[in-house]
Formats: sequence, structure tokens, C-alpha cells
Amino acid sequence: MIALLFVIIALGLILEVISLRRDPNKVKIDSSISEQVTEPGAPFKVQTVITNRSLIPFSYLSVSEVYPAVAKLPESMTFLTKNDGIYTKMVCRIRGRQRKKLILETSIKKRGIHTFKGDSVEFGDFLGFREFSLRAAYRREIVVYPEKLEHPGLTDALGRFCGDVAAKRYLIRDPILTVGSREYTGREPMKEIHWLQSAHRSELMVREFDYNRQLSVCVILSVEGIDPWGEQEIDECCAIARTVCETLVSAGAAVNFFTNALLRRKEDKEYWKCEVSSGSTGALLEGLGRASSYGCGPLERLLIYALRENDYDAAFILILPSGEKRGEEAANRLRSSTGQEVLVINAGAVYSGTDERAREITV
Repeated sequence: MIALLFVIIALGLILEVISLRRDPNKVKIDSSISEQVTEPGAPFKVQTVITNRSLIPFSYLSVSEVYPAVAKLPESMTFLTKNDGIYTKMVCRIRGRQRKKLILETSIKKRGIHTFKGDSVEFGDFLGFREFSLRAAYRREIVVYPEKLEHPGLTDALGRFCGDVAAKRYLIRDPILTVGSREYTGREPMKEIHWLQSAHRSELMVREFDYNRQLSVCVILSVEGIDPWGEQEIDECCAIARTVCETLVSAGAAVNFFTNALLRRKEDKEYWKCEVSSGSTGALLEGLGRASSYGCGPLERLLIYALRENDYDAAFILILPSGEKRGEEAANRLRSSTGQEVLVINAGAVYSGTDERAREITV
């Protein structure tokens, strides 16, 4: 019995010496996220891969990572909330020459760019007398889209606006929309008679118009006046912009989107344009997820840029943040420059919750 005890003690001392002599650099930690972009509140997976490149096993290995403060974690998980995020801790064992994957499912509801980064890796000697720590210097990001609103007043306003634009196209003759001519039946108004074709054919001919041409809308989002740290205000504006664009696209409209918001870690441009169509909304949603009011250009130059880049016959929807007083002035400028319909949406009125009628959300 005593001999067996000595053998166990000797074996423990040998393993202790071996564990003290292992190279910490043989342990590699990396992380990945299952999605680069995601809907608000949709689950996604964060995978941490631990690779032990030595022959010596680890009976105790702890990986500490920093998650965004708005991430939703399982209640059973060990974590500590600090000012810069949620510090998580995962403990495992790993054999020599083994690779282990730790997978955690989480979700984030808040719009924006969210960062997951490594903090440290801790492990001890065989007998647990000493602890060693390494820095884990990896960093991963995910972009969360703005939410899509279910707002009856906003839906009603967009429906009225599209109806007014379509009616104006039908009632006001536009020679560019002329697709041909046909014989005069006596029921058409005199203004539709095509005199040149009538003289050529020696009988009265009337113009035929294409009233089913696709509706074209220019959506303009201005974030001027929003404090760079005013996250709630820009979240609201981006949610409205997403709802407006997707509603228009679902109604068959061609949409050009313009904004003076700076796209963080994407494009360093004063103004950003995006074409939106059915099945091609990914660029718009990612841009709105990255949008920031920091360093944005003025509304006046945004309007000039949109007027220069948009389609000649596009109607306009202008989205302004709460407290912006220049809505009517901007709308009059667009109308006088193009002769097209203009709808101005104030973000503060949409989120006020006092009334859901369409007239309350426009200025």
C-alpha cells in the first residue's frame, strides 16, 4: 500500500513538472460568427475554436470573451456585465493535439455594428497550485438591421402617396410616355389628337399612352441634427427608411435611396446612394445597419445630390429626424425643381404614439 502511494505521488510530481514546462504558445484560440448580417432578434451562433498543438493535455482551461452589452445570453451561462460589454467565461478540458469547438447561440435586437472579442485564456498546472493567463486578441463583428415597423398611419400615408402619384401620371399627359397612335373614335378629348399622324394618314389619330409604367420613387433620409451619440433617434430614422423602401418595392415601385449618414467601417462618403428592387434589399439593409450621424453632410447638399442622381420622373419621400423644422422648405424646393409629388415624414411624429392617422406623420 505504501509503495502504491509513493508511485502515485511520484507520478503526480512528474505530471506537475511537465505541466509547468508546457509552452503556452501551443494553445491557439479563434472565433467566428455564423452570420455577418442579421435581422433584429434573430438567433445566430458564436463559435470559439481552441487548438492544443502540444502533446500535453489541459485538465482545466478557461476562455474569457467580451460580448456586446445588448447581446441576449442563456441564463445558465457564467457572465459579468461591465461598462464595455458582457464578460463571458467558458471552461473545458482538452487533450493533447486536440481541437475543441465551443458554440454559443445568442441574439441582438438593437440595430448597429456589434463586436465580439477575445479577452483572455487561463489554465493551471496539474496540481492546481499555479495559474497562467494569455491574451486572446481576436475580434469579430456582426451588423444588425433596423427593425421593420408595423405602423398603420405610415402604411396609409404611403398608400395615399403612391395613389396620388399614379393618378397624376394618368391625368397629366407626358409625351415621353406615348407608345403609339390609333384611330379617333369620337370619345377621346381633343387634346389627345396626334395632329402630325392625322395629317400623314388623312384621318384623325389619337395618342396612346403607357399608363402602367413602373412607379419611380426617390427616398431621402437626412440625419443632420442628430447628436452623434443619439442612437435612439437614428435607429428610429433607419427603421422608417427600411419600412418605406420595402413597402414601395412590394408595391412594384423602383426605389433610389439617398442619405447623408456615414456608413461606419464601410464607405467613407459624404452621401450614399443605393438602388432598391425586389429581391435586392441586402445592400440597403446593411447600409442602414451601419448608418451613423457622425460627420454627416448638410441637408441642402443632400438634396442637390439627390436631384442630380435620381430619375427625371421620380416622386420624392423625405425622412427627417425629430425636431427638424425645414421639412416644408425642403419639400417646396423639390417640387419647384421637378414638378413631382413630395411626401415628408417626421420621425418624431411616427414614434409619438399619439395618433396613427397619416396626416399626423407628415409635415
